[in-house]
Amino acid sequence: MLAELEPLANTPAAYGFVALLGLLWGSFGNVCIYRLPPTDKHPKGRSVVAPGSHCFACNTPIRWYDNVPLLSYLWLRGQCRSCKAPFSSRYLIVEAVTGLLFGLSWWFMVVAPALWLPFDQRVIHFAIAAAFVFTMVVIAFIDLDHKLILNKVTIPSMIVFYGASLLLGEHRWYDGLVGMLVGYGVPWLIGEIYYRVTKREGLGLGDGMLLAVVGALLGWRGVVVSLFGGSLIGSVLGIPLLVSQRLKSKPGTDGEPSLLKLELPFGPFLAMAAVFYLFAEPWIQLNFRLTGG
Repeated sequence: MLAELEPLANTPAAYGFVALLGLLWGSFGNVCIYRLPPTDKHPKGRSVVAPGSHCFACNTPIRWYDNVPLLSYLWLRGQCRSCKAPFSSRYLIVEAVTGLLFGLSWWFMVVAPALWLPFDQRVIHFAIAAAFVFTMVVIAFIDLDHKLILNKVTIPSMIVFYGASLLLGEHRWYDGLVGMLVGYGVPWLIGEIYYRVTKREGLGLGDGMLLAVVGALLGWRGVVVSLFGGSLIGSVLGIPLLVSQRLKSKPGTDGEPSLLKLELPFGPFLAMAAVFYLFAEPWIQLNFRLTGG
């Protein structure tokens, strides 16, 4: 059945379908990002199923035709139809980013490896990649908003992605287990050393849980690339953000420059690097095979 669809894999219709799928999952991702974190009113977070989508200001249920990913935000001009309360542009960004990542996943996992992998295996790789990028988007945006990486997201994800790694022919059964151990252990060790030297928190255990998710699917190499790649991305993007925050803030009360006390979530940078390695890993593996490595 799948083989009959292979001629369509590199057509605009295929990319359109995959992008639409990404937009739909991005819409659900917005629900997860908004409802899962704890709040004063909901210390354990809220259900992502009930109640249905509604305006946060007037609680009016959002009609189905006002809940179309990407388009609804544009035709409603980013506000509630009933009370005109503004919606965050974050909703638009999450949907667009997820749709784009699904499209990239289709190309990297289905179209590009057509010469050396059967179609059904490539589709399985795409499904795993799409689930992984969706998880990274949810974790990254929750961390941006709340500086939290939630165990109720990472622990089930570890189990799911370890199981998924067994469907990838080039992965051995213990790669994911070693990846989880390294992913959690290295940030814990770095954070412990940093705390003992500076008496301030460095890498949080949430970052370790995120890297354990990465390791469950991509093994210890994925953890290493994500950690160092995330550090590089964080340096390029994070330092200007910290400087900008410093210029808007007052000096520390103890005379220490407040720049050193500002916090920037590391999870989004780790997630970016992990997605990069997800797409790059098959090409790295192919290069090793061709060169005899």
